[in-house]
Amino acid sequence: MYLTSLMHRGELFDIALRWFNDDLQPEDGQRLSEIFLYESMVSCPTVQAHMQRFFQRLYGVGLAVERVHQKQDLRRALIECIPQRSSRVNFLVSSFQENPEDFFPRLPVDAVLLFAPGRQLVSVSRIKRPARVAEKAAYRMADALADLIRGEAELYASDRALAMGVDLKEMISTQEQMRSDFMAAERRVAEGFRNGEIYLDRKDLTINDIIGFKIIGDPEQLHWAEQMLAQEPHVAIVEREVHRGHYNATNLQVDVELPPVGELVDVARAMDWSVAVSRGLDPVEARRSFPRFVETGARTVRTEIILTTYPELIESELGRSLHELRILRLRERQSYSGRIAENARYLIEYLLAVAYAPTVSVPELPVKMWGRYLPETLMNAVKRLHGIESAGVLLRSFTLPDSSAALHGGT
Repeated sequence: MYLTSLMHRGELFDIALRWFNDDLQPEDGQRLSEIFLYESMVSCPTVQAHMQRFFQRLYGVGLAVERVHQKQDLRRALIECIPQRSSRVNFLVSSFQENPEDFFPRLPVDAVLLFAPGRQLVSVSRIKRPARVAEKAAYRMADALADLIRGEAELYASDRALAMGVDLKEMISTQEQMRSDFMAAERRVAEGFRNGEIYLDRKDLTINDIIGFKIIGDPEQLHWAEQMLAQEPHVAIVEREVHRGHYNATNLQVDVELPPVGELVDVARAMDWSVAVSRGLDPVEARRSFPRFVETGARTVRTEIILTTYPELIESELGRSLHELRILRLRERQSYSGRIAENARYLIEYLLAVAYAPTVSVPELPVKMWGRYLPETLMNAVKRLHGIESAGVLLRSFTLPDSSAALHGGT
């Protein structure tokens, strides 16, 4: 996966690509822990600090900050701060209050709310959770795999057309023949991973919205915010997309320039490096290696900024474009959901689990792209990273004898 919100996104992508091809290096676990520890000290704080300064200039007043960790708390805050009621808004609020369990209440989030005086909500920012990063990367991977498998299936169909002496475009295949071609193509792609032959381009696994912000206002305010953002120093708007339909908003992809290396290193000197222990790293060595990390990383990181009105924000959290339902629909519309795609998701989840585990030891990848697994395989592998062994026993109905003699009643 190519996470553009990280300085060392290229290195992370290279590790992921090797793991897809079952190429585990002894230093991978430590490097993953270092990348995410250092990025948490640089990339996200830099973007958040820059955006908070931007909001101060945009609104010209001091802003209050509030952090929430569950979706139900976010939605209740949105309802509390509605600036203007309408019959539609009242209906959505009533629907939520009558049945809050229908709105994914305890879904974990890491969100920050910014308030202008008078409890006016002006921004919501969030960092994607590892599980959502893994799922989104898996969607990208599924699309790439679908293209690979379709390409291989066309080769099998071409061979059949050649044997029949007809042009591929003129050949009529039965459903059973097409299914057979697909299964053969899937096996061929799986074997390609097994042999280390599969290469994916960075664009196939690019995710731009690990860090995201919503700016909330009326259309005139949002226009002014975009104009100001375009003139902001050390910021570049690299992509603009306007959405119309169930989901209405303007999405901006923005590159934020990082401070000079020396400044980042100076700030890191005052940090508490004891957190490195929880990632399986030595604090002294982590501190010593930090300057090299920032020297060799990219000089910009990307964030997503969404410009939205309050009614549309309510629709995205309570109404027609409810965020979680959009996720579920996306899952249903995956271009390919076979075992290779499932294995890719397991591997990505495991990679991110290694990055946050209290150990850097990865003796073996628990999932191979060509294998068959159940979710318990991944769950147990992640537990082992945390030193937890699954008992796997609901009722201890059986005891094993100490010897065959005991089994037969001997002495």
